[in-house]
Amino acid sequence: MTDTTQRFWDILESMRVCMVTTQDGEVMRSRPMAPYVSKPDRTIQFVTDSESAKIYELRQDQDIALSFVDADSMVFVSVSGKGRVNRDRARIREMWGPYCQVFFGDDPDSADVAIIEVNATQAEYWDNDKGKLSTAIEMTRAYFSDDGPNLGENEKLNLAG
Repeated sequence: MTDTTQRFWDILESMRVCMVTTQDGEVMRSRPMAPYVSKPDRTIQFVTDSESAKIYELRQDQDIALSFVDADSMVFVSVSGKGRVNRDRARIREMWGPYCQVFFGDDPDSADVAIIEVNATQAEYWDNDKGKLSTAIEMTRAYFSDDGPNLGENEKLNLAG
């Protein structure tokens, strides 16, 4: 795994919410969800109601997009990939936690849920190594100069393969 690919997975592990976008007929549709990142499997997973619109939409079109934002750190990630539905009860039990309990109750074995598993094919991240104050100073400096702001690393990754 390259350093940039490793950094991508490290960033994702710290993200608590992302917007999940699927194709709903003629329109794109996004909704917030809690990601479960599996670096060993190189997948991003979500627990959802097994009868949700997302499940139906993925049956029609497996293309999926994920958008992650950490506004405090000014770190951003965009992921494109293929989504599939997984109903593995052992995996659901493994992923079960407070977020799932709030939406689906205490018992992962009786909850009517499924896993959306995303295999990322490409991604891009913006990894800001500055805090908010340094970012503001850098933006101000760039405004008064001919140079654009230096806000950290921007990497595009091809993850297919």
